[in-house]
Amino acid sequence: MLETAPFTVIIPAHNEEAVIARCLKNIFDQAPPGALQVIVAANGCTDRTVEIAREAAPEALVLDLPVGSKTAAINAANLRADHFPRIYVDADVECGYHTLVALAEALAEPGVMTAAPAIRMDLSRCNFLMKAYYRAWSLQPYARAGKGGAGCYGLSAAALAAVGEFPPIIGDDIWIHTRFPDEQKRFLARDRHGQPVFSVVYPPRTAREQVRVEARRQNGNAEVKRLYPSPYFANANNGGGLSAALRSGAGPIDLLIFFAIKFAARTLARWNRQRGRGSTWTRDLSTREA
Repeated sequence: MLETAPFTVIIPAHNEEAVIARCLKNIFDQAPPGALQVIVAANGCTDRTVEIAREAAPEALVLDLPVGSKTAAINAANLRADHFPRIYVDADVECGYHTLVALAEALAEPGVMTAAPAIRMDLSRCNFLMKAYYRAWSLQPYARAGKGGAGCYGLSAAALAAVGEFPPIIGDDIWIHTRFPDEQKRFLARDRHGQPVFSVVYPPRTAREQVRVEARRQNGNAEVKRLYPSPYFANANNGGGLSAALRSGAGPIDLLIFFAIKFAARTLARWNRQRGRGSTWTRDLSTREA
């Protein structure tokens, strides 16, 4: 049985009734009683997220917050959290107890501020365009380095003391990963026993949804870069540009689709900024169908 000191898991959730039970089930499976504290920070929900979360995990603390804001929800949960490290998990991601323990152990190491697991993309319900896109994506330098965004990251007590409250931004993950140098981060593919460490991410099913989500990500990155500059920004999601993508080994058709979606997302991101919607949260509804 895995043993570690208790830690806290925080799940921000806005209208996640279709996926919150799945998220909680994966976290609590194989978890001994009292091994971790789980806080569901439901925010601005107009569906059954709160009710389903309380039914699915009676041992979790479920906050019913009136304002729909991911970062405000994280701040509220941090005030109620009892343990360190803190691990933040998106509600639409699957992250098992074993992975959470591995992150907690890494964050207990001296000098480690953040930790994130490897990513497993579940493409089973994606169309052929999205499968081609993610075949190319998986070969890019940032994806191979574990910097592609796993929907899960952890902070040590020292890290949270350093960053303080989360600001009102849409890119909380890029904000966190640009606060610290690479030597203070851990991207885990295996634990100290050699067992796989990962989160399961469900990407958009269609190119249209991918363009919308990617445009939000690009605007979130730009917002953090503008409002919270950091010398570590270049290392947080460094893909090496066009030349690195062409050298990645991806097939020509996959690369064509990959670049087309990236270009469309960049165009939409610029259009949203021009309309004053650059900081508007956009979510992928295709992965949140019951």
